[in-house]
Amino acid sequence: GQNKMAHLGPLNNGIGRYTCQLKRLTFDFCRNGGSSKGLRKYIDSSLVDVCKKNTSVAVYVRHIRGRHPRIIGVFLNGNSRIVSVKNLEPKEISEHVQRLLMSSGAKPEKLRKWWHTDRPSIQGNWNPFLNN
Repeated sequence: GQNKMAHLGPLNNGIGRYTCQLKRLTFDFCRNGGSSKGLRKYIDSSLVDVCKKNTSVAVYVRHIRGRHPRIIGVFLNGNSRIVSVKNLEPKEISEHVQRLLMSSGAKPEKLRKWWHTDRPSIQGNWNPFLNN
């Protein structure tokens, strides 16, 4: 018999099955506060569409009196990200929501370039003070 894997097409590297890593979105706002005006407009105009397009994400809207508005994203890996949307317009809030929806939730890691070579130079390593 032939190998079963030979009948399958090439792997799409995640193109065919994207899984949104965002588990929950929470919108905190004040009903009367001026800094929450943009978030209130966003909730009235765009939030239902976001919920329909992203059925795997639980969406909560909380009224918190006297606090600046914010969006809290909780990811499948347990990490959370808090975005302040104080005094922002609905278009800017939409960009933040899209960024959270497309994010992996992984903490940013510092990239270090520890280099290694199998054939080190016989002359030694170069440094900026070598020829002074």
